Amino acid sequence: MKTRRANTQMFALPHRPPAWVDLPGGRYRLEKVFKHDFFAATCLYELASARGADALRRVVVKFGRTQPFCGLPCLWLSELLRAHERDLYAAMAGVRGVPRWAGEFAPAGYAVEYIDARPLDHLDAPPAGLFDRLRTLFDTIHARGIGYADANKRSNILVTDAGEAYLIDYQISVRRRDDWPWPLRAILRSVVAYLQRSDLYHLYKHKRRLVPGELTSEEDALSRRRGWLHTLHRRLTDPWRALRRWFLRAQYRSGRLESPTATLEDHRQPEKETWRG
Repeated sequence: MKTRRANTQMFALPHRPPAWVDLPGGRYRLEKVFKHDFFAATCLYELASARGADALRRVVVKFGRTQPFCGLPCLWLSELLRAHERDLYAAMAGVRGVPRWAGEFAPAGYAVEYIDARPLDHLDAPPAGLFDRLRTLFDTIHARGIGYADANKRSNILVTDAGEAYLIDYQISVRRRDDWPWPLRAILRSVVAYLQRSDLYHLYKHKRRLVPGELTSEEDALSRRRGWLHTLHRRLTDPWRALRRWFLRAQYRSGRLESPTATLEDHRQPEKETWRG
């Protein structure tokens, strides 16, 4: 019986990531893959040989999509997204709770500081005061003119053993551009302000669901203040999300949806559980 060929089109890379990458801080060796989806493969690399005393011991390397999809080139989009994140990390340099930028390489690859922590969705219960520390982090990021825009995913909130909070994955974040001409400048400012309000909505939504006893009446009100754009987005994307999960589940059950990095992914991935079940 002829074996059906694996469908690697649904993954950013058609093969395993390289065993080594060279960054400004030194040469790094592949340890494992955190996540491999349509847009990127996110991996852990460990320092093998340093080029300076300040080289990071571990880095998270993200490989943007390089292979075409249905014949359409995607590398240009990956390079655009990398430049977008590089500018955001530069704008947030020095903020406690934001990993440091560690460098980039061709094609469409870049690295940030590895944070020894666990995602919020992997914790049985958040440590006391976590959401107050997260609010301080959001306020600092917002003060730099940035709307995070991805706080709905608990996997993007990292918690250290000491209870510190970090935010990762700034691919869809948006920052003000006061150097842009009017009216683009004004439109973007309004978009960022809306996203910042949305950040607080998601922050306190998580707090209400995980530690309701710590929620104040003001925070409870914020946790229920869903903007009309958010509601519209949910109504438009929920059918698409359901269709996508149905397709991925069918591909997975047929044996075709096998990640090229499956043997390097040895940990729980809640997002994949939505279609693996």
